[in-house]
Amino acid sequence: MEPDWYCKLFIRADMSKEELLDLLNLHLRGVKQGIRTIRTELLELDLIGNDEYVPGSWDFLFWRYYADLGAVTEDRTEYIHCIRNLTAFLREKQIETTAACDFEQELKQ
Repeated sequence: MEPDWYCKLFIRADMSKEELLDLLNLHLRGVKQGIRTIRTELLELDLIGNDEYVPGSWDFLFWRYYADLGAVTEDRTEYIHCIRNLTAFLREKQIETTAACDFEQELKQ
């Protein structure tokens, strides 16, 4: 049974959903499933266009995309480490992210 360590990652990016998904997978090196999902040994990521998107908004709730992240491992430490590394990778690419989850503080360590 997969643990319930859900995380929602808001993403501010000026690129198509397909380009962003490819960029995410460049880092994650997972298996793309369908048009919005990447699955790795640690997590499953679903990239979704935000219906509440407001161009130019600084409020993360209105950024263009969000990713639903769910654990597919029972190793909580590695799962959190993977998300932390993913957000750092996106920051290096000048893409802002904000995580909404029960373990947000652990992602900042």
